[in-house]
Amino acid sequence: MKVCMISGAFPEMRCGIGDYAARLVMQLAEHGVHVDVLARRDQRVAAGTHPAVRVFPKLSSIPALDARAIARHFRAHQCDVIHIQYPTWPFRRSLSISFLPAALGLLGAGPVLTTIHEVARCHPINRLRLIPMVYTSAASSATTYEDCRWLTDRLPGIGGRVFHIPIGANIEPRNDAGASGAAGARDEYRRRLGIAKAETAMCYFGFALRNKLIDDLLAAFRSALDAGARMRLVFMTGLEKSEGSYPAEILQLIETLRLGDHIVHTGFLPPDEVTRCFAACDFAALLFRDGASFRRGSILAAMAHGLPVLSCRSGAPPKGLEHGENILLPEAGDVPGLAQNMVELCNDPILRRRLHRASLATAEQFAWPLIAERTVALYRRILQ
Repeated sequence: MKVCMISGAFPEMRCGIGDYAARLVMQLAEHGVHVDVLARRDQRVAAGTHPAVRVFPKLSSIPALDARAIARHFRAHQCDVIHIQYPTWPFRRSLSISFLPAALGLLGAGPVLTTIHEVARCHPINRLRLIPMVYTSAASSATTYEDCRWLTDRLPGIGGRVFHIPIGANIEPRNDAGASGAAGARDEYRRRLGIAKAETAMCYFGFALRNKLIDDLLAAFRSALDAGARMRLVFMTGLEKSEGSYPAEILQLIETLRLGDHIVHTGFLPPDEVTRCFAACDFAALLFRDGASFRRGSILAAMAHGLPVLSCRSGAPPKGLEHGENILLPEAGDVPGLAQNMVELCNDPILRRRLHRASLATAEQFAWPLIAERTVALYRRILQ
């Protein structure tokens, strides 16, 4: 089987959906599927690292205008399925991608599978943009149960064409990188980071965006320190001026709250270094304005490495995330509650060990081989 994957983002570009696409195509290749990835032509992309994966940077920022080029590639390279990743910011949220499956159908290319990475929690206008895409794709997959249910409940007649296939961790543990926190490697990396033996290390991993509530994280961190917690925050993110105005605000807040001596800023790290950094830390703090969910690759990455996760909820938590069982979920915006949970994690190694085991057990449900198997099964279904 051969698949033509349409993804506006792909490594080396920094994008969560691009990372997902890269992990997926490698797992598909392990399952005997050949994949041609069509990415933006004006972005630097890495070559495929598997002989069954090839990368073609040939797309513009307006996908519908590329329909003929995609159809030509589909026929010339004898592909069987077109798989679209939606959305990706390099397409600039172009409305035209909503009509790409229909355009490809008119050109005789397909069938088309569309993976939709955000539905229930995105802006209502963006939900409307999904309608033509879902109805003109042979099938669609949603990455959470909640998104799958939202689509089937609100769009008549698509119940048999929308499927749930989760995402996996965007950074997976590596045995040779200290994934399990082997004592020697962990201690050495903590020394490199300047973390004292008596300190509890809390890490943040991901982009510095407003919806990640980093200002609340820092305010709670200050409160936890004032309450006597011996902690260090490891910031695995970019806070350079080139990243936008919010990182500059975060740097100012760090100064205002007098947190500079309590923070280790690593910047963006390659995957092996992220794994080592996770192994050196005691828990992860990953907040989202719309609450934790399984569409957050950073949460899954932390859990895959066995880290206890402190996040937040906005309303009822999604199926599979239970406060106090496999994650801690204060209400989004509740800075005192967040600080209290930080202190608990800092002072209670038994709680950390219990959440460590729960994180690993939760992450097993999102293993990439299982995701690839379900994706291949869906390819075969739409080809029948």
